[in-house]
Amino acid sequence: MVRRASALGLLFLLIAGCVNPQTRAKMAEEAERERDLDVRTVGDVSIVGNVAPMQVQGVGLVMGLSGTGHSPPGFYRGLLEQYLLKNSGNRGGEIVNEVQTKRVRQVLDDPNNCLVIVKGYIPAGARRGDLFDVEVTLPEGSKASSLAGGSLQICPLRVWEAEANLSERMAASSKMVSGHVYATAKGQLVVAFGNNQDPNELRRGRIWQGASSRIDRAYAFMMRNDDKSLRAANDVAQRINFMYQDEQKQIMLAGLAMNQLNQKHDPNGATQTEMAKAASKDIINVRVPLAYRHDHERFLRVARLTPLHDKDPDLPRYRKRLEKMLQEPRDTVRAALRLEAMGRDSIPSLKAGLDNSHPFVRFACAESLAYLSSPAGVDELAQLATEHSLLTTHGTLALASLGENVCRHKLADMLVSSEPAVRCAAFHAFTLLDETDHRLGGVHLHDSFWLYRQPMVPNNMVYYSTARRAQVVLFGRNITLSPKTRMLVGKDFTVTMNEGDGQCTVKRITTAGEEKRVTTSRLDDVLTALSDVGAAYPDIVDFLRRAGEYQYINCPVSNWTVPSVPLETLIADGQNLR
Repeated sequence: MVRRASALGLLFLLIAGCVNPQTRAKMAEEAERERDLDVRTVGDVSIVGNVAPMQVQGVGLVMGLSGTGHSPPGFYRGLLEQYLLKNSGNRGGEIVNEVQTKRVRQVLDDPNNCLVIVKGYIPAGARRGDLFDVEVTLPEGSKASSLAGGSLQICPLRVWEAEANLSERMAASSKMVSGHVYATAKGQLVVAFGNNQDPNELRRGRIWQGASSRIDRAYAFMMRNDDKSLRAANDVAQRINFMYQDEQKQIMLAGLAMNQLNQKHDPNGATQTEMAKAASKDIINVRVPLAYRHDHERFLRVARLTPLHDKDPDLPRYRKRLEKMLQEPRDTVRAALRLEAMGRDSIPSLKAGLDNSHPFVRFACAESLAYLSSPAGVDELAQLATEHSLLTTHGTLALASLGENVCRHKLADMLVSSEPAVRCAAFHAFTLLDETDHRLGGVHLHDSFWLYRQPMVPNNMVYYSTARRAQVVLFGRNITLSPKTRMLVGKDFTVTMNEGDGQCTVKRITTAGEEKRVTTSRLDDVLTALSDVGAAYPDIVDFLRRAGEYQYINCPVSNWTVPSVPLETLIADGQNLR
């Protein structure tokens, strides 16, 4: 075995005295730590591939513009006309609020509508239904001047390939050929984010989490040269399937008809109840189990640490060694991941670690229990994530991944923490779990952005997001505007506090006329009024940024951030926790 040979090699070096005493001591320590870990794993026979995102693209229709759209003639318009003719009417919401008899050409010639190119990337490891961002741009020759205020109707996204790459006979062809529909996109555009004065910025936009994957994008576990055989590849696939058989049973019982319909277009070749499938002697396609949907990196680590054979005679000694390492802060994460890779049989060993005196040991055990779908460590996980900022991000993510009702209760308790980092991480995890949970206090305003209110927090703070999700979170109560507030927001909106009566007037002034709302000085009412008169999310962020800079809001205003803590940092600093 490789590791045993390495340990013997270290021993011979030590005997020969070929290294200095300090290095000799360190090498001896490493050899001791590797002792009894000589079990062959999935990672010993394979490496992970297919980690690049898959580009998908489509031609779509943006509606709801203010006379600034255009649909130029040419190839793209022909494609869009064909699609709209096949899907005319409102059966699937493709053309909202249009009577079915209206001609497609009239729709495309309407200046309130615009032909656009939609492009996105399905991430590696994505599950069917996972959301991702898309970019919206104008085709060459478009005379559209602005996409602000527009909403993309349902747009199928495909993989496109040059015909020349598909056949040697077509080597001179420049024609693009479309594949199956792998995703669909729709939603309100975020346009000119942070720079709505630049005309070029108004001609492109994004839809955060606006596309939904229609496929599972499996990772590829590629067999190493010495282990390439169909039997070896099948052994790896069967081992991974065995480890996640509980999830396979749930999928089978669900009997989702949509999964069955999409099976013929699934590029992985696996059935809907398989986590892994050997595509050949070289490659095993591996889906990400539901428990790891928020942390693919952890899944890949655990999958590669999975013992290759459940009947390996060295496994009992291997498990005992891991149980001993688990109790040591410097080795606890390493041991916990290996025990996690051995499946639910490791739950008793991990539960025993919850009684350790060191907080990092208890955390590593509680985290692995969560990913093994055991709620045994939830209390410890929530408490340690609250007490130690180093553990907050990983702890709340593990709670969201487990997803039990008790996890929701714990995350809800953390939302009212006096520590901003704790409540932000808890809020982020809660939205991953269920963005509509009533405990988040959220409302989706005009399909433009989410406004959340958390009034029970002891100290006030306003957060807004500038990536992935259009949301504003108000932590605390009585968050109000200053009586001195006088602001121009974007190009069309004004926010003014009225002298004497404490009311706020929100106006939108355009060439079409004036629209206004009179509301209280409370920030949530002002944001709602802005949305009511047509402010898009970039306008909302522009307002919050400048109101915070001018101190027109009676609490701090901050860009939304959830710190990322690499595993290496967690291991290095975690053992020093007290």
